[in-house]
Amino acid sequence: MRIRTILSAAAAPAALAAILLSTGGQASAAVTTASVQHGQKAVEAVTTIVGRDDSGGGGTWAKDNFTRDLQVFYLGKSADPAHAQAPYMFSAQLTDKGTFRDLPGQLTPNQGGKYANQVLKTGQVSGPVSGYGQWSVFYASQKPHKGLAPTHLGKSVANLPAYASSTWPELAFPAGTVFTGPDGQPASAMNEIAWGYQYSAVPFTKWIVKTVHGKPVLDPKTHKPVLVKVSGYKQNWSDTAFNGGGQLPRDGNILGVR
Repeated sequence: MRIRTILSAAAAPAALAAILLSTGGQASAAVTTASVQHGQKAVEAVTTIVGRDDSGGGGTWAKDNFTRDLQVFYLGKSADPAHAQAPYMFSAQLTDKGTFRDLPGQLTPNQGGKYANQVLKTGQVSGPVSGYGQWSVFYASQKPHKGLAPTHLGKSVANLPAYASSTWPELAFPAGTVFTGPDGQPASAMNEIAWGYQYSAVPFTKWIVKTVHGKPVLDPKTHKPVLVKVSGYKQNWSDTAFNGGGQLPRDGNILGVR
């Protein structure tokens, strides 16, 4: 989801680096998110995005269609002279939810360790993707307004630098707004402190014997073992600010199918 040729991953504090990775090929991984100061909600904007390039360790590997929900929170007005040009304090967060479709023949999203130089297989796969981004305190010369962020981005514009995820909250502010960081210096990336995306492909369903304390549970009528259905995904990839951008062997991968 992070377009690395356009975006820069913000460095996150080590204390925020808590990740729960998927195990055993089961459902997609979860990520422990960083805390963000939530004041009064100033703006919420929902955008439908179609045909967004998705880049991994080896370049674009998939196309995404998803819905993005942005929330900007007003934290008050600074009296510090260092913020005289941009006195209004904000934080922000976004959540994404949708689907991806891989591009067979391109490098797999994870190119770390054993996955180095691996190419997506010829059978195209798709599946769910979900993610988030969080911004700590930033300052602005104007307040945001409802209706400024786009409601729809088609594939012809979804990948333009103006719509980079790392500066997405800027879209809710009027043109000409000046943004600064906590020290009063320009904040080109708006101080994004955390982001993470989870991908799953190739669903499976299987039946296993139900057990209690390691012993099979028997049907009282047939005296045969009780079977339970287990569902999940065979391929999962975790791409976050805390795991090297999904380039560690333990982060999983999307490989496609033959």
